[in-house]
Amino acid sequence: MRLPILSSGTSPNGARWATSFADLCLVLLAFLLLLQAHRGDPALLGASIRSAFGAPSMPSLDEQAAPLFQPGEAVLLDDARAHFTALGREAASGHYLVHVESVGTDGHAQRFDAWELAAARTASIARAIQSGGLEAGRIDLSIDGTGPVAAGRGQHVRVTMVAHKG
Repeated sequence: MRLPILSSGTSPNGARWATSFADLCLVLLAFLLLLQAHRGDPALLGASIRSAFGAPSMPSLDEQAAPLFQPGEAVLLDDARAHFTALGREAASGHYLVHVESVGTDGHAQRFDAWELAAARTASIARAIQSGGLEAGRIDLSIDGTGPVAAGRGQHVRVTMVAHKG
């Protein structure tokens, strides 16, 4: 028995759109399953999706925060400051936006509590990038994962340059 709504178009009012709609639903379902199955690093997932669609990968840095700063402080070491200043120059000349993200907390804070240290370190990196010539309006800051779940993992900083049209 043939259902009239899913007919192949034998009637003038046949619903050929149902096949296209079903295809769209399956593509969306596959994409959502891909996102759900990937429980790792969201930045890595974003980079892999960009590369799958042929978009250029964005320059980024992802590492532990402690080696970049004086112990328990938000003062960048000279090598790290020079690196972020150079990154700011590159971003300014290449018309990039820069996203600075802090994930987790460092339990070795001296003058600050763990939240304040995460925020101060993120701001310190942003200031170093700004000193390279990138205007403050093109620097985005994010602090995430400072709760009990992140305790003991240390603080990670992730700096990503994103192409900006403007």
